[in-house]
Amino acid sequence: LENGGWEKKRLQSIHSNVKEGGVFYYIGAECFDMCGLISMWGAELVVVEPNSIVYPNAKAIWETNNIKMPLVCFVGFASNKTILKDGVILYNGFPDCANGEIIPNHGFKELSKEADNYPQIKIDDLVTATGYIPNYISCDCEGSEFEIMRGAEQTLRNHKPLIWLSIHPEFLFDQYKEYSGDLRNWIKKIGYKETILDYQHELHTLYTPA
Repeated sequence: LENGGWEKKRLQSIHSNVKEGGVFYYIGAECFDMCGLISMWGAELVVVEPNSIVYPNAKAIWETNNIKMPLVCFVGFASNKTILKDGVILYNGFPDCANGEIIPNHGFKELSKEADNYPQIKIDDLVTATGYIPNYISCDCEGSEFEIMRGAEQTLRNHKPLIWLSIHPEFLFDQYKEYSGDLRNWIKKIGYKETILDYQHELHTLYTPA
């Protein structure tokens, strides 16, 4: 707040574009605070977040503010492959782990470091499994954004959702030896126009159908 807000331009862009009843895939929900705002703005949420200990925070936000429940929660990673472990469930609303204790410090789960410990799903497969076609996708995943977008290629080609992508050039190269420019050009070649929204601790971009 002292620096003018957190990801203010990104949130302003989302607020300006989201329509009532649109399906919003939020990849990397962290503490679900931004997800709560987007739901209050009228979107229907499909949420992907691997860290089970943050879900009680989400449930508290939802109950306190009387927010409409998410369509689906997937406790795992979005990825360029689908590897579902035993007992994986696509939850309508919040998963069972949301009934736990609220915690102040949660930490990140990162696909490049912990993929083997959690279920993974391609966004393309999540669309098929749920039947919910995204009008919007937001992805803020600490360097794994190219892997995640590859797993959404058919969704992007066939349905052209708006994409808010938070790109981490240093993490992308460190983790995958890939360049952010290659990711950005890949999305453009699929048929998107890029708008740079801000550079606040990462590159915030909006992709709209060209």
